[in-house]
Amino acid sequence: MESSRSGPVTELCSKILKRTDVRVRLSFPTATMREHFKLDRGARSLDFQARDRHSKVWTFRLYTRKNDGHPKPVLTKGWLDFVKKMGLKVGDKVIFVVHENLDQLGIQVQRNIKLLGHEQWADL
Repeated sequence: MESSRSGPVTELCSKILKRTDVRVRLSFPTATMREHFKLDRGARSLDFQARDRHSKVWTFRLYTRKNDGHPKPVLTKGWLDFVKKMGLKVGDKVIFVVHENLDQLGIQVQRNIKLLGHEQWADL
C-alpha cells in the first residue's frame, strides 16, 4: 500500500462491515488489538485517533467486553458518528493503517462497485 501524502502505509486490519457494525458498534479484531493497542493493566478501554483521507482526525474508543479471557474488542465512542458522516453501509470495507512516515494511524473506507461488469473496491 502506498499513500502519496504520507509515504508508505501498513495495513493493521480490514473488515467488511456487517449490520451490527453500521448500527451499533464495530467488532474489532482481537489479534490486532493485542498486537497494536496496549491497554493499561486492568483497563477495559482506550481512546485513539485515526486520520481519514480528507485529513480529518477521528477519535474512537476501543472497548474490551469482559468475557472469561476473550476480550471481544469493539469500537464504541466516535464510531457511529464516523459511519454516519462517511455514509457507510453493510458490505463496505473499513481499513486501519499506519502511515509509517508520520507514525500515525489512518482509517480508509471502500465500497465494492461494479464497473464495466467487474466488481472492484473504490475509496469513499
